[in-house]
Amino acid sequence: MGKFRISTPASSAGLMRFTDVGTGGGIKVEPQHVIIAAIIIIVGVAVLRMIIG
Repeated sequence: MGKFRISTPASSAGLMRFTDVGTGGGIKVEPQHVIIAAIIIIVGVAVLRMIIG
């Protein structure tokens, strides 16, 4: 019995590893920026519809 083993439940071990690993490349955008961009686009379209008719 020279080996000491610790076994963890598979579900918690997977969650812990998932948060440690980055998602890789790509653009990272915060949710607030997406909401602000959507509001700006909506207001811009509304203004253009009033100007154009």
